[in-house]
Amino acid sequence: MRVRGIYATALSHLFLKNGCKIVQPSGVIANRLNISFDNSPPDVTVKDAEDDSILVMGKPCEAMSVFHLLSKSLKFVFRKASRVELNSVYLGRVEKVLPGTCVIDVGEFKGVLRDCKGLFINDKVIVGVSKPSWSGEEPVELTREFKLLGDYVSLIHGSPRIDFSEHIRDKELKNRLSAIALSKLLGSGLGVKFRSSARFAGPGDVGVEIEALLNEYKRLVEVAKSVENPGKVRTGEFVGLISLTSIAKKILDHERRSVTPTVPGHHELKSMGFGDELDLVEELVGNGCDMDIVGNGFREWICSKISGVKRFRILHYSPVKGARELTPGFLKHFKLVDGKACIVLERVFRSKGIYDGLGIERLPGDKDLLIIKEGSYVVSHNYFRNGNWLGSYININTPPEIAPGIVKYHDLVVDIVVKPGEKPVLIDLNQLSQLNIRGVVSEQLYFLAEKVADLVIKNHQAYVCENYRELDKCLI
Repeated sequence: MRVRGIYATALSHLFLKNGCKIVQPSGVIANRLNISFDNSPPDVTVKDAEDDSILVMGKPCEAMSVFHLLSKSLKFVFRKASRVELNSVYLGRVEKVLPGTCVIDVGEFKGVLRDCKGLFINDKVIVGVSKPSWSGEEPVELTREFKLLGDYVSLIHGSPRIDFSEHIRDKELKNRLSAIALSKLLGSGLGVKFRSSARFAGPGDVGVEIEALLNEYKRLVEVAKSVENPGKVRTGEFVGLISLTSIAKKILDHERRSVTPTVPGHHELKSMGFGDELDLVEELVGNGCDMDIVGNGFREWICSKISGVKRFRILHYSPVKGARELTPGFLKHFKLVDGKACIVLERVFRSKGIYDGLGIERLPGDKDLLIIKEGSYVVSHNYFRNGNWLGSYININTPPEIAPGIVKYHDLVVDIVVKPGEKPVLIDLNQLSQLNIRGVVSEQLYFLAEKVADLVIKNHQAYVCENYRELDKCLI
């Protein structure tokens, strides 16, 4: 498999321990892990994705196995897998023709095709899956520009052009590969995209693969003419996403620490843009400086930066709604409690609405005092109007990641609502249970959320801030 991104060292070490083979390693990874260079095409690629996630993509059986290995090893994660294989190819039948779109029955499911020119009900059409589909609620997007994936190239029906992976930059190599493609595909009406592994292809490998894919394409078209029932005619790629909580990142820190100096919180800070600072600090350790001294100094520097920033972005990762950025908060109070950073952010609302869970109208000028404690499994929203406490919404989450100007955490769905003069109310436990049954939320996170919610219910006053003017007491 091929591993890329800011988690590459930790993940590569994890994969090697579990008997996987790493191909196309970077020079840094090869040296750290003492592995030889093997530029074979990968069966699976693992790399960074948006929203603090790891993307797993590749041949279905192998990639699914890697996806489950990561889920098992990192434990405290959100996860989702596309219900269809990306770039799989189907023989479909037109079921409906609507303005600007068609509904296509491909046997296993019904998808949406945007390019319906010349198609009528009951027509047969060969289509490919153009995008991952993460849930049954969203339609599967189909395309007539279907691809036949190889190790070095993708042969493309309906797009007679030559494209290159972003990783192929050498002009001379591009010219050489283009010449091969033109010699093999001239007059076929097909296009080709050279995959990143084409950089390492041996003499003749690319030409041989293009010929093999071209012959397969011709057979596929002929078979489609005689087959009546819709169905899959070519396998595509498994696509899965694993969202990394702060707990999972600490597991990755441990993996990385096995092979190279790694300060506490390495992957949290790396994901928030502190790569250069981490490189400097860890290089000092690698050159003989004491890890505790350097690590503590770096930690003090980070805390000083946190306390000096006024405006904070708040990134909220949900297994239901994905990533969203809340109304920014402004630092009202900073304190170290047992060596952990604790902050109070003030958010001022500009529009009307309803407070989630509380059922209370939100008015312009209302304020939210957001209590965030490093290491805590709770983020507490405390709502005020003219200095009077309206109620609190206690969010159960993974321990927040706090850095200068940014806070992020993974929402564990369950929440506790506290209103003046009333008992605390637990909400959304059934929703969390359903997410666990569907495999979106891991077992470990499910039981953790239950345990924390029970503790909060029994001692909710410890998580509520009722006095707008005594913020220091809210951080005890």
